[in-house]
Amino acid sequence: MDNQLTPDFSDYLAAIKRRHFLLFGIGLPIIVIAVALAIGLPSVYISSSLIEFSRSTVPGEMQNPQAGAPQQAAYADQQRLYADQYVANIRDAVLNANDLGAVAAQVKGMPLVPQDPQEAIAFIKQHAGMQSVRTKVLDPDTGREREIVPAFSVAFSSRDPHTAQAIATALTRQVIDASRQNMLKRVRTAGQFYSSEAEHYKQQISTLETQIADYKGKHFSELPELTNANMGSMDRMQRDLENAELEIQQLSQNRTFLSVQLQQAETNSNLDLTTLQRHEAEYAQKEPVLGENHPDLIALRRQIENLRRGGASIEGMSLPQQLAAEQERLKTLRQSYSEEYPDVKSTERRIEMIQQRIGRGDQATTSVPDNPTVVQLKTQINSVDNQVSGVRAHQADLRRQIEQMQQHLDKSPVVAQQYDQLTRGLDLARAKYDDLMKSQMDSELTAEAILGGRSDELRVVNNPVLPDRPAKPTRLAFVVIGAILAFMLSLSAVVVAESLDRTVRGSRDIRRVLSLSPLAVIPIIQDAVTRRRQRLKIAALACTVVATGVIAVIAVSGFM
Repeated sequence: MDNQLTPDFSDYLAAIKRRHFLLFGIGLPIIVIAVALAIGLPSVYISSSLIEFSRSTVPGEMQNPQAGAPQQAAYADQQRLYADQYVANIRDAVLNANDLGAVAAQVKGMPLVPQDPQEAIAFIKQHAGMQSVRTKVLDPDTGREREIVPAFSVAFSSRDPHTAQAIATALTRQVIDASRQNMLKRVRTAGQFYSSEAEHYKQQISTLETQIADYKGKHFSELPELTNANMGSMDRMQRDLENAELEIQQLSQNRTFLSVQLQQAETNSNLDLTTLQRHEAEYAQKEPVLGENHPDLIALRRQIENLRRGGASIEGMSLPQQLAAEQERLKTLRQSYSEEYPDVKSTERRIEMIQQRIGRGDQATTSVPDNPTVVQLKTQINSVDNQVSGVRAHQADLRRQIEQMQQHLDKSPVVAQQYDQLTRGLDLARAKYDDLMKSQMDSELTAEAILGGRSDELRVVNNPVLPDRPAKPTRLAFVVIGAILAFMLSLSAVVVAESLDRTVRGSRDIRRVLSLSPLAVIPIIQDAVTRRRQRLKIAALACTVVATGVIAVIAVSGFM
């Protein structure tokens, strides 16, 4: 049972007491190093800015113009999934020799900044840093948490706080400028694309308009928008054709009626013409003998005048005889009517015409116009015939137009299909052209806004400030960690040494080894040799601590 005795707390204290030189030999140097580092390491100040991604969509990119606010917000969230790559690209763009040269020129002369440009660039690149800021959000699509990068920080560390702030501010401005240049490049690239595509669609629109104009000129009467008008015109022409047929029937009836009246009038006119000729011959025989004032001749003249008023004609007379008859008639008319009377005027014109013919030597005979009733009826019949001919010509023209209109209507579906294809292509091209022109104008406005600093995809939330306390090192942490490490290592060394040491010490070890209880315990006797050995151990421990302190001071001076 004694071989399995469990060591108690007093055994541990005894082991620590026996191994206190080992304990302090390991623990004190570690504590000295930790204290030296905590005291000797220089203070490092960090000045940083926080830059947030704008929630609006990136200007200049091809976006869906029909998308609403939720879709644009989703697009912006999708962009944030690739924010790490964006931050890396910005870091590569800013932390290069050209851009850092501009930053080094701005902070030239600041404390701790090397005067040599290349060394200054290396100094800035070594102590500058950009880090993404991650946060967890609830994905509305999956309902699970996911990480996004809504912002990132730009920091610079230096032992001088003013230098840290100045370089951090310069780097922040450089990040914003790099972002603007990147955006401007993308916007201008998009603008060039919009311009070239708009020019392409402009030429396409011009070609389509020419094709449509030619097609409309070739198929004007067959266009779909004229179908209703053509059908209306066709209905009107059908009605006009029916009305024309009714008009021809009515005119035919009128001509039949006038023909009957003309036959009756011609019969009466022939009788009057024979009597008139006889009276005119009798008047011509008696006038030289009796004189024109003889009552018989006056009565005879009245009868002749009455017959002439009834429409009888003088046939077989020579021109002088016709002239004499007309002059006699004029004289009789003047006795009863004024000079403005129509019959007087017409008789004067006939006399003048006969005189002109006599003056030309014309010997032909002419006949006095037929009976006015006959002439009127013939004129009416001729008028009716002309009307019938006109109506029949109008009918033929209407039939021809109806046939053409029917052909147009038969071709209209095919023409409408082809015309719709052309107009649909033109409408699509115009809509696309308008969208491209709007996008081009938007890209130009965006470029102007970017140059003016009014359309940034990055927003500085916190500007670099002058740090009032060092960010590192954490001196208390060095001391605490050193003490913990010293305690653990030294105590572990004591435990290992005790476990490897087979020396029998004390009554407990005797009981464990011999399984016998000792009769008495003799304590350790301190003599000169023992005291000298202890002093040597203390000196060695002190030398170890001093050497460790010197090494720590040399190591810390390397950071200065």
